[in-house]
Amino acid sequence: MTIDTPSELEAALAERYQLRQVLGKGGMATVFLAYDRKHQREVAVKVLRPDLTATLGAERFLKEIQIVARLTHPHILALHDSGEAAGFLYYVMPYITGGSLRDRLEAAGRISGPEAVAIAAPVADALSYAHRMGIFHRDIKPENILFSEGHPVVADFGIAKAVSTAGVSNLTRTGFPLGTPGYMSPEQAAGMTDLDERSDVYSLAVVVYEMLIGETPGRWPTEDAVRAGRFLEASAVHRARLTEAGAATEGALVRGLAIRHDQRTATPAILLTELQGHSAPPPRRKYDEEQIREIVRRASELEATNPTSGAMTIGGIEALAAEVGIAPESIQVAVRNISTPTPLAPPVDPTRWTRVIGAPTRLLIEREMNGELPEAEFPVMVDEIRRILQQVGQVSQLGRTFSWTMTHTIGERRGFEVALSVRAGKTRIMVRENLRGLIASNFGAICGVMGGPGAAAVVGISIGALGLPPLALLAIIPTWWASAFGIARTVYARAFRKREQEFTYLADRLAALAQELVVVQPAINPPPARRLLG
Repeated sequence: MTIDTPSELEAALAERYQLRQVLGKGGMATVFLAYDRKHQREVAVKVLRPDLTATLGAERFLKEIQIVARLTHPHILALHDSGEAAGFLYYVMPYITGGSLRDRLEAAGRISGPEAVAIAAPVADALSYAHRMGIFHRDIKPENILFSEGHPVVADFGIAKAVSTAGVSNLTRTGFPLGTPGYMSPEQAAGMTDLDERSDVYSLAVVVYEMLIGETPGRWPTEDAVRAGRFLEASAVHRARLTEAGAATEGALVRGLAIRHDQRTATPAILLTELQGHSAPPPRRKYDEEQIREIVRRASELEATNPTSGAMTIGGIEALAAEVGIAPESIQVAVRNISTPTPLAPPVDPTRWTRVIGAPTRLLIEREMNGELPEAEFPVMVDEIRRILQQVGQVSQLGRTFSWTMTHTIGERRGFEVALSVRAGKTRIMVRENLRGLIASNFGAICGVMGGPGAAAVVGISIGALGLPPLALLAIIPTWWASAFGIARTVYARAFRKREQEFTYLADRLAALAQELVVVQPAINPPPARRLLG
């Protein structure tokens, strides 16, 4: 008798199948490796848990399994047989020796973009076929994507179809899982039963995300993230890997993972098309520089005539141009040639040099660039501030302006702020700090020590050790105090220059990042009337 195999099940199946070992256990069933005596081959026998069998009902479950058995697709694991034996419900599938996608992920951690798309493509095709047959999988995950001779096949349509129609309401009440946490769509996780193909789209998008990033998303993207086409709340590690995957892939995934049903990618085929569009761009027709400039001009004219957001967006022009096969970088070159925006303004320092303390009492570094930074990109800027300064800080936003302030540390109250404002086609960045706290701590510490205990020590040494007359102190003490103030002044000047360098680096880095994200409106002269025709 095989270990972990019920004797009554072995006896009931003995005439047709010899159960050899347990291949795996899940929330609803146990999979056995078995020998098919009739056809002399190894097969996988999936046996439902007895309590699940009682909940579903054998007759109805087997009726639904017959529907699944009609699925004939090269990337869907076939159903050989099904039945009831000694009170056990079971169905039989081919035994696949190539392992699962979970095995590959555990071995490699991550999968390259082209390979991930190559795996997702047949899975999407299999899902599309099943959806046309009115069958939804409901449990797409790496464990259910197997490899037969290197080709992906989708397993477990049997339980999905049977459970979805034979006893969902009963299962919900009795606590059986209807999917796998982390891969279930929001509506499935909420217990909704009226699911459609978008639920499988969500699960497939999670699997692709995991292949590329090495982990599941961990959270649902917000509606703002879907509109922006970026995972705005991704961790630093995920953000780096998403950037490596490319903006097109990230946009495809975030739409596939949308919480709102109406925002989510409609079908697996569309999800695959968007993913393939990034990994294998179609051949592009050759356009010369003048033709591309003309396209940019025409797009600007259309935007000016029928404004959509008050400013022409480069992303919009790139999207339109992509439809006729023009690369985004060609559009960006054309825009620069037409408008040549000023990326950075020179540093602005409105403070005056304070001679008494040797440096200004406050710092202000400003940067200004053409174009408006979308509000959806504000979190990206905040993340960069936190990364550079290594502090979470506090963020407040009012309209199209946000302010990041440094939280107070023990022993130091800093009036430090980074502010970003967007208006009138410009994005302005200000890094500023009132340095009164630094001045007080610097001069207070140095002058306090040297002017108090230090002066007393000088008096003691002058009179006691050196034997100088008391009148000599009239010259020594002021000189000592002046030296203490001079040291404090020098130390503060150095501290100011250090902070000035740090603020300049921060402002320049934020300006460079904003320049990549801003929406620029080229200043384009109206073309001749003949160009407005058509």
